[in-house]
Amino acid sequence: MCGILGEIRREGRVDDVAFVSMLETLAARGPDGAGWRHLDGGRVALGHRRLAIIDPTEASAQPIGNEDGSVWLSFNGEIYNYRGLRDELRRRGHHFRSAGDAEVIVHAYEEWGDACLRRLRGIFAFGLFDERRRRLLLARDRLGVKPLSYWAHAGGLVFASQPRAILAHPGFRPELDLGAFQHYLANRYVPFDLSIYAGMARLPAGHSLVWEDGRLSREAWWTPRYEPRVRDAAAACELIRFHIEDAVRSQLVSDVPIGLFLSGGIDSSTVGAVACEASQEPLASYTIGFDEAESDERRHARLASRHLGTWHHEERLSLADAVALLPTFVELFDEPFYDHSGLPTFAVSRLARRHGTKVVLSGDGADELFAGYLWYESPGRARGLRRRLATWLSGRRADPVRLHFQRTGHLDGEAQARLLKRAEPFDALAHRRRLFHPGLPPVTALQLLDLQSFLVDDVLTKVDFASMACGVEVRVPFLDHELVEAAFQIDSRLVFAQGERKALLKRAASSWLPPEILTGRKQGFGAPLGAWMRQGLAELAAALLLGGSLVGRGVLDADALGGFLGQARPKDVWLVLVAELWARRWLEGQDLAQAAEWARLPAPGAPHQAARSTPSSEASGSWSGA
Repeated sequence: MCGILGEIRREGRVDDVAFVSMLETLAARGPDGAGWRHLDGGRVALGHRRLAIIDPTEASAQPIGNEDGSVWLSFNGEIYNYRGLRDELRRRGHHFRSAGDAEVIVHAYEEWGDACLRRLRGIFAFGLFDERRRRLLLARDRLGVKPLSYWAHAGGLVFASQPRAILAHPGFRPELDLGAFQHYLANRYVPFDLSIYAGMARLPAGHSLVWEDGRLSREAWWTPRYEPRVRDAAAACELIRFHIEDAVRSQLVSDVPIGLFLSGGIDSSTVGAVACEASQEPLASYTIGFDEAESDERRHARLASRHLGTWHHEERLSLADAVALLPTFVELFDEPFYDHSGLPTFAVSRLARRHGTKVVLSGDGADELFAGYLWYESPGRARGLRRRLATWLSGRRADPVRLHFQRTGHLDGEAQARLLKRAEPFDALAHRRRLFHPGLPPVTALQLLDLQSFLVDDVLTKVDFASMACGVEVRVPFLDHELVEAAFQIDSRLVFAQGERKALLKRAASSWLPPEILTGRKQGFGAPLGAWMRQGLAELAAALLLGGSLVGRGVLDADALGGFLGQARPKDVWLVLVAELWARRWLEGQDLAQAAEWARLPAPGAPHQAARSTPSSEASGSWSGA
């Protein structure tokens, strides 16, 4: 895992001083080293910040090239099948100087061209320059685990792991893209290829982008599809068990210690069970808890740790701690980012790094693969019956996309028209309709919708940016593409059997996990936002928003804002508060930690000490009977 940067110019030479300054903004992503190289007479530059995981020697330092220096690569991610690919490429006559995975991509491109992408099993974003053809190839992994932003302008193109590096370019002027901002207000994230910054864009998951002869072309090289072939329950269970085991074991390749993010739910516990079984020594596990019982997962995590035999570490995140972290939270994401579970994700990543763990496995992706979200609930549940009865009485057919927005969205077009000073006509459902396939089984259609939107643009962005800010690599075995493809070959009636969320996953994991983990009802990994609002966060929002940057820039209507703050749901207040903090930091350049309004916050308490690290058998005495 690393931070990558590149620039290609139509004419002239890349500015050395500016490029190095841009690369330095990615230092947290790669604290183990830095490198950059001019190519094509200085018209092209590739840069790299390194987090050394596989082959930490200088032989794998990047940018890395082929034997004659005609192909160069800056790569972020991990290729889990690199050893097999390296063996195949050696048989085809290629020579390697390193024992790492990055060099494998260079030779795979030499051998197969852009088709090499389909041979890579892993998580990645990279820029590869073919000097003979004066051609730049950008690529992002199938599920979008690793991010990639770019700015195409009249003089050339700049790409980077995060927008902050592009923002540091002397020619880029940060301005809010109102259309992208409206998508943020509707969805709580900026979707697909949009960026909050006018002129900037993101490469979507499973896409490649080519710059050749001054022209850009983009294509999707992988798309998830529902192709049901497996309709036998026992066969489906065995298929999923095989692919989970294969995915987890393949992702244990590392030259540094590996740990677990452990919440105690079925997702992280399943990954942990397979990893602990395959590992030759006990693994460390990490979790974050809260004072508020409705959000505290520590009891569940301790139960799972005792079952798995991990060395467990935990910390508590209070409101005062979260307030103290708010400037850091806004700093992490470069764009307005709603998901408050980014706070505990950053805290648990920092905890892992503090204990010497640079690589962790997580359970992200299981909700999309196995229908785990509440909005997939059976139509037979009371809420579903009430909604469908109201729809029937009104004489209208249920609109699944609108229902999905009602459960997961925020401000629709009407709400935005009231709140925004210069709102443009906006369809809050347009992005979801673009990804929704009405001909599929309803739950499957929602799974694919979430897989290509909420998962990549919210969950994976959160995990990558928060963990990499701590110099920690997070691997996601449930998003191994072979497992994803296998899951969508199973009849949806088995995945969501009798309206039960994660029915198939529970059955598949039953030989790894005890009943109390399989059937226990557990919270999602998020902050207790409602309680925090009641404890003073709402006052903070009002202090910051009224007369703030978004009002001053003519984005929010000052008269409407007061009424909004008095009536809005806590999650909608947080949505706009985060946008205000983003604007102050990334548009105005303010130091948020020094903002005058911070005096109104609850005083942060003394830092909490991490729980004593103990093997789970010893730790059990402190919580038995909980």
